[in-house]
Amino acid sequence: MNRISRLTAPAAALAAASFLLSPAFAQNGGDDDLAAKAADPTASLMSFQLTDNYTTSFHGIDDTANQLQFRAVLPWQGLGHKHILRVTQPFVTSGPGRSGITDTTVFDMATFDESWGRWGAGLVFLLPTGRDGLSAEKWAVGPALGFVNSKSFPGWNAGLFLQSYFSFAGDEDAPRVGVLNLQPILSHQLGGGRSVSLGSSQLVYDTANSRWASVQFGLNYSQIVTAFGHKWRPNVEAGYEFRDLTGNPKWTIRAGITLLLPTN
Repeated sequence: MNRISRLTAPAAALAAASFLLSPAFAQNGGDDDLAAKAADPTASLMSFQLTDNYTTSFHGIDDTANQLQFRAVLPWQGLGHKHILRVTQPFVTSGPGRSGITDTTVFDMATFDESWGRWGAGLVFLLPTGRDGLSAEKWAVGPALGFVNSKSFPGWNAGLFLQSYFSFAGDEDAPRVGVLNLQPILSHQLGGGRSVSLGSSQLVYDTANSRWASVQFGLNYSQIVTAFGHKWRPNVEAGYEFRDLTGNPKWTIRAGITLLLPTN
């Protein structure tokens, strides 16, 4: 990893932190509802997110890495229900292996409002769009399920979100893909559009190899701000990987910015 790449990600994280904590962007309590929706994967909130993921260390490898991730969330309505379409595209900029575009993940989920919050069900698709060495070389699909309780405890969101996909086509010589990704959802609105959450925390089970592939804990801080006539959600996060497998990221610092486009 070159010197510029080593300095860029920490600098981006520091700049984002300074932006979040700047009193010039302090908001009032009117942004708390938007902050709660931004941390809820079942909420009908259009958004476009760019995140820089800087891995400072790996398990079993003496190296660092950096990855950019773009995510678009597009609510729509059809077949009598509200839906959420989410597209996630990572791009590896540096690391122990190759750099370039990786596989694309797409999911569509129908959501259902309840007195206690919301739940949803749909499908997840893994598209082998990555370059050689960064792709699973398999097409995969599986169910997505999730719920968020946003009414029982004022100022809190709590729930679970499961994404799963299993290979059904692709390069015959590539290993089978089988993933169960369970994400705990827990966020707390601090007032003034500020919130803390579990961020990218997840438990990933590899069904193809019958083992836990990842047990990751993250702590995320975000704040809703207004700039250029729109609502934005800058955030910073620190994450640690407890699964000690060679090649797994150990410590990761994430800094991101999300453009929020509420419809009401």
